[in-house]
Amino acid sequence: MSKNPSLPELKKALGKEYQIRHIDFEKCLYRDFGNGFNVEVSGVARANRKGPATLYLWFGETPPDCIIVKTVHDVGRSAEAIGEVMEELLDYSNSLIASGRADRDNLFHMKYGSLLGRR
Repeated sequence: MSKNPSLPELKKALGKEYQIRHIDFEKCLYRDFGNGFNVEVSGVARANRKGPATLYLWFGETPPDCIIVKTVHDVGRSAEAIGEVMEELLDYSNSLIASGRADRDNLFHMKYGSLLGRR
């Protein structure tokens, strides 16, 4: 695979769990973990194939019930780099489930509690 693979090349290299979806007017890679969490891989459909990817761990599928739980910036564009971060996010989502935080309200307060004056 090339150093800067195309979106279809990345999807093929990463495997069957991945889809190509339009999210916020951008073609992205997408993976549903099947546990209430999913990941959007943004920045990999650029025509010049340069620049890093950004991965967004989401809880939920549709607004207003969905929320971005974690964002990972500056991920390399290779299938290996994206796959590695994806597995870390899967582990993180499973740890949130194990700790009883797998609902929107708990996740919202975990992420924005300091802005609300509580944790």
